[in-house]
Amino acid sequence: MYLMNRRTLLKSAALLPAIATETVISPNLARKRSVRFAYLGDTHITPDAKPVEHIAKCFRHVQNQADKPSFILHGGDVIMDALAEDRQKVQQQWDAWNKLVKSDNSLPIEYCIGNHDIWGFENAKTDLLYGKKWAIDEMKISGRYRSFDRNGWHFIILDSVQPKPDGKWYTGNIDAEQMDWLKADLAKTSPKTPILVLSHIPIFSPTGFFSETNVKDGMWNISAGLILANTPELLKLFYQYPNVKAALSGHMHLLDRVEYNGVTYLCNGAVSGNWWKNDVYQQTKAGYALFDLYDDGSVERTYLSYM
Repeated sequence: MYLMNRRTLLKSAALLPAIATETVISPNLARKRSVRFAYLGDTHITPDAKPVEHIAKCFRHVQNQADKPSFILHGGDVIMDALAEDRQKVQQQWDAWNKLVKSDNSLPIEYCIGNHDIWGFENAKTDLLYGKKWAIDEMKISGRYRSFDRNGWHFIILDSVQPKPDGKWYTGNIDAEQMDWLKADLAKTSPKTPILVLSHIPIFSPTGFFSETNVKDGMWNISAGLILANTPELLKLFYQYPNVKAALSGHMHLLDRVEYNGVTYLCNGAVSGNWWKNDVYQQTKAGYALFDLYDDGSVERTYLSYM
């Protein structure tokens, strides 16, 4: 069980638009930090000057930390949009990203696929790059979902974006093939190894309640485009594995933290803020998060504005 320092919590709430520091006091005073990484998500790059300049500034802010993270976990939506754009416009966005990473970033990046990273242009359905193939190639990842180990922690990166039954993009869920893989991956991981899960669309989050348009006649209607359709199945699955400690997400451009059945669910804002229209979206300022993971399974997050 984690105990939150009340003074720190109140201070964090007051500073939320700019910086939110969550201090977790662990009962294990001898704990050691296993790994520090930076979470960047929803960068939504275009070749335009503002996104390029601001993302470069964010990269520099991450790398200039006195206590520097060892890698970047990107939560998806690297580019502004590939769902409705033609080949030329999508290529321009990926080129802008790759150029910026080469010139302004020295840290390794582990990627999660976001809905806007998927090439869903109607006239491109017969193209070999249609769907997630293009994003997988640009991100240089082994597949749409995968896992890896880092300094005593097990990281699981899920593909939370699927086509609708009619073949159009998109809805949020973990498909059957991937669910079978996830169950096998959890089963083969040592129960002593703490696990962190990353999905672009949140698994469990109150951010679906952010808008009055989602409630009508006293009934909430939260679509699977906001929270995964098979969240109940995932919650039951994670309950079977007490070493699942954290589940990170992006997509909503909002900041939250939920503790449920021993798992900390964290939605982590957006580098692009309000999709580059301004720096604040629904009271969450454009930014990124620093994560510290400890050998006792505890997790600390600091959300920072890079502006």
